[in-house]
Amino acid sequence: MLSLYTVFRAGSMFLSIIEWAIVIYCVLSWFQPRFKAFYMLRQFIMPFVSPFQKLSMKVSRYFNAPIDFTCLFAILAFQILGRLWWRLYVLIAYGMR
Repeated sequence: MLSLYTVFRAGSMFLSIIEWAIVIYCVLSWFQPRFKAFYMLRQFIMPFVSPFQKLSMKVSRYFNAPIDFTCLFAILAFQILGRLWWRLYVLIAYGMR
């Protein structure tokens, strides 16, 4: 049987994998690669990144900047989610005692 810590550690690792995939995608997108792994990476991260596209467009228009902040907002959101994830673990694990 899985312990509570194991479940939360697996969730945390999943969030880290998503964050690193977004970072790798951003770096690779600067070079405009045309290989299949890049497109597979794009398909993996798009469900996690696309909710932040409208916010990015609003910020870009507000500051009149031709920069896409979508990935930055997604990374920040996943970092906050990771911290909240561990706070939930502490609440559940130590709040039961």
